Amino acid sequence: MNLGKFSLGLLFVVALGLIGLSMSMFIVDQREQAIVLQLGQPKGEIKGPGLHFKIPLIQNVQYFDRRILSIDPGPEQMVISSASNAPRDVIEEAEVALEEGEIPPIENVTGEPIIVDTFARYRITDPLQFLKTLRTITNANSRLEDILKDSTKSILGNTTLQDLLSERRTSVMRRVQKSVNEKVEQDRMGIEIIDIRIVRADLTSDLRTSTVRRMISELKERATETRAKGEERALEIRSTAEKERTVLIAEAERDAQKLRGQGDNEAITIYAEAFNKDEEFYAFTRSMEAYSTTLANPETQLILSPNSDFFRYFQDNASR
Repeated sequence: MNLGKFSLGLLFVVALGLIGLSMSMFIVDQREQAIVLQLGQPKGEIKGPGLHFKIPLIQNVQYFDRRILSIDPGPEQMVISSASNAPRDVIEEAEVALEEGEIPPIENVTGEPIIVDTFARYRITDPLQFLKTLRTITNANSRLEDILKDSTKSILGNTTLQDLLSERRTSVMRRVQKSVNEKVEQDRMGIEIIDIRIVRADLTSDLRTSTVRRMISELKERATETRAKGEERALEIRSTAEKERTVLIAEAERDAQKLRGQGDNEAITIYAEAFNKDEEFYAFTRSMEAYSTTLANPETQLILSPNSDFFRYFQDNASR
């Protein structure tokens, strides 16, 4: 009887020991950070992953993510800086787009609101300070969203739209990240901003409409100027072509007159030689040519005397 009670008591003690031992041990994963709290107050910070011990019932463990976390605030309407002078490369890009018949990029939006969408990545670097200041990831995300929006508005207030749409956008994001980190360090939040990105920078609907109208007006103005230059150039080309045509025709007429003169001279020479060799045959040949030319058209009517010398070769030799 006594042995049974002793065995039961021993079993109870062993069970209590196992329960106490299990409540004294905790495991920290490689993806986590942990702080031991004693009666709600920080007692110690766990330096690495593995198996650790605590005092049961008096101490408890608060876990924090060691991985990189992210926040993605919703799109926010912000006012950008006024741009007094457009960079030369932007102007050249717009001119090239116009020549190719495309819509040029936006050159200048002065002090107008735009829609900006950003996101950030951060990690907890000081769990103890994070616990004192923010306590939870939800509170941290909410606080960081407010800081990110304020810093973005402040930086974009001195940034032009050209900066956001060009290679200088990286520099703008670095300035925003630096500003957010400074506020985070100032508030002793125990976190570090790893990266900040501007996902989208778009015009508001009203500004987009007015900008498109202005772009259409500029396009029409440039198109009119381009057409005027084209018409001027076309007139110059036509004038040059007409001048060259006139010169060519004049030279051709001169050469033709010269050739006709040479031909007439040769013809006269040939006729004179033929006349000197046989006057009667020459007269006959010339009369035949006259008949062929004059009587070629059936409708030709001649009013001549029958004894006209023109028809002398139609008369027989007896009447002659």
